Amino acid sequence: MTELRQLRTFIALAEELSFTRAAERLFVGQQAVSKTVAQLERELGVQLVERTTREVRLTPAGSALLERGRAALAAADGAFEAAREIGRGLQGTVRVGVSPAIGPRDAQEAVAALRDGAPDVSVALVEVRPRDVRRMLRDRDLDVVLARTSGSEPDIDSAPLRPTPTTLWVPAGHRLTGGGPIALAELDGERLLTWSPRGTAFTDLLLERLAAAGARVEPVEARVTGIASALVEVPARNAVALTPAGVPPLDGVVEVPLQAKVTLPLLVLWPLGTPPAAVRRIRDAMSVTARA
Repeated sequence: MTELRQLRTFIALAEELSFTRAAERLFVGQQAVSKTVAQLERELGVQLVERTTREVRLTPAGSALLERGRAALAAADGAFEAAREIGRGLQGTVRVGVSPAIGPRDAQEAVAALRDGAPDVSVALVEVRPRDVRRMLRDRDLDVVLARTSGSEPDIDSAPLRPTPTTLWVPAGHRLTGGGPIALAELDGERLLTWSPRGTAFTDLLLERLAAAGARVEPVEARVTGIASALVEVPARNAVALTPAGVPPLDGVVEVPLQAKVTLPLLVLWPLGTPPAAVRRIRDAMSVTARA
């Protein structure tokens, strides 16, 4: 069976018309060039070059193979290079799932990590509900997902990234506004805006964390998707919200400083197996040990 190596050797000889120069170009011995071209001729059943003591000439069959072989070799080299670039995360489209609890700052940082030094990469951000993460990763509708929790799915791998600082938002005129930083315990009795119902991993994590700090709250599930958009429900439903830092302010909603730093977990998820290039690039830029 004819191999790409044989075609590459023949093209070098056909362009150089010298076994010596072809061998130098390919960094092999002259005898290797001669043997490879002779093997190619036997497999094709035609003579490709005429050899004399003075020169090497192409036969009509050799000229035809050179003309078409250049295009074939260029196409193969292009395919190999594209595979390398995509495999290294430097080309193609990366589909990033973003759970409703991910803020714009984390999403933008992931986009920057994927495109750093890779101007040919396109990034598609897709908001994905927690219940759909497993299916969309399994079906390869998404390459990676940014989420707050990973659950215990057997066919999903995950890795922690830098935790995300949080911001507390309350309606304008709320009892907690106008003073200094507050403790989480002061949220006791409040209605807490959440992005998924009780029983969902991230909502339960928030409720447990607040309860551990002495605040028992009533979860109120947002009816608007996306953290930034859902803030409109803070005054509308007389609730408070703990969001990732970086969410832009909104009329009628006030940020209240917290006494102690509160962070939210951040994970990158991918289908079970070797992490794709997108995961490696995100982890390099956003891991716990990466420089902020």
